[in-house]
Amino acid sequence: MFTHLKKTVLSLILICCVCTVCGQRADSLKADLQLLHEKLIAIHPDPYAFVTADRMNSLLDSCYRHIHEDTDDRQFYSMVKVLCSAVRDGHLSTGAAPSFNQFVHKENSYLPLLTYVTADSIFITASVNNTIPAGSLLISVNSHPASVMREMMHNYLMADGYSNTKKDIVLNEIFYFYYYLTYGYSGGFTVVYKDKSGQVKSTALSAVPEHAIKALKIASPQKPLLSFSVTENKTGILTIRTFDLNDLQEANLDYNKFIAQTFRQLKQAGVKKLIIDLRGNGGGRDEYGVTLYRYLTKEKFTYYRYQEKDKKKLSGRPGLGVQQPAALHYDGPVAILTDGGTFSAAAEFCSVAYSHTRAVFFGSETGGRYEGNNSGQMIQVTLPYSKVDLWIPTTKYVMDVRSAQQEGRGIIPGHPVLISVDAYLQQEDVIMEEALQWSASDTAF
Repeated sequence: MFTHLKKTVLSLILICCVCTVCGQRADSLKADLQLLHEKLIAIHPDPYAFVTADRMNSLLDSCYRHIHEDTDDRQFYSMVKVLCSAVRDGHLSTGAAPSFNQFVHKENSYLPLLTYVTADSIFITASVNNTIPAGSLLISVNSHPASVMREMMHNYLMADGYSNTKKDIVLNEIFYFYYYLTYGYSGGFTVVYKDKSGQVKSTALSAVPEHAIKALKIASPQKPLLSFSVTENKTGILTIRTFDLNDLQEANLDYNKFIAQTFRQLKQAGVKKLIIDLRGNGGGRDEYGVTLYRYLTKEKFTYYRYQEKDKKKLSGRPGLGVQQPAALHYDGPVAILTDGGTFSAAAEFCSVAYSHTRAVFFGSETGGRYEGNNSGQMIQVTLPYSKVDLWIPTTKYVMDVRSAQQEGRGIIPGHPVLISVDAYLQQEDVIMEEALQWSASDTAF
């Protein structure tokens, strides 16, 4: 009898311990979300620019209700992503906990597809074992319609304002991960698609490790970070892939020296029109955009209206106050090429050029917002229980530009260029082709 009583007591203790641990997990995850909210409000310079306090609190309450003892790492990380996405700030970013990160990249299996996501469609660009013809239109996966999948996945991605082009670029790289984040794990998938002949077909696919999906990618030709050339018809093509100092230093490039040499060469060559390619330029040093615009104007100009940190206006920083034009400036027609990867400092330059009607724009909407952004120093916050990382911007940048036609959007090109799935698969540069046609015409703007 004593032995039986002892076993019963031990069992009760074990049950109590398990319940306590389970309860601790749910409470600890809720505490992490509360800390996330507190840190966002304390650190971010403008957290309620696009979401009201009531809406954010409603999202938090919804997350709290969905946290239970068995809430796993994927479910919690998706909650973090949804809350951060609601702020609509492309500089705000998250990082998975080390253990979950290990699982995601080394242990998990995924939908075995690569995609090309446009504003209204999702195309399949590659599949394991070439099961689905490249260029096919994706209709659904496991009965989830393509349009719904894109909308749902956008809820987990951070971007400036209401621009979605940066989000779609991310999906083109790791659609399979965001499918998993949105819908959870599945060992098999029923994929419905329309091939190029217009036939609707269905096929069954098995989940595969991430490395098998990455092996499907076709490497793009390596392009220099900075380059300048002149065509036979005297069109200058200036390509700037980054404003990031570290990237440029690693490539042994001096940005200011390169820009000065470029505009000297441009003058000597008698360039009639200039194309500036800023696609994929995710930004970097503020002054690099200011410097570039100095070479495109003969007038004094203002760049930033103000910068603000800790509710205080900043002074003495590059781009604040009246800016002087460069002595060797170019006054001819300019075209600027943009896409969703044109972000941060690169988008700031585009805002000023657009506001001053200094250039025509080709391509797609910039990932960076026309009116400005929140960036500067990034504060890292690690949520103590889940170990999820956040990087929160600290400085509000407001551009000195004309009022936006559509608030909260990027720079929308006057010459939008839609890239077909065939052009995407063949890596044809149709945006540059359109710009070169402009350069060969008599049209300045």
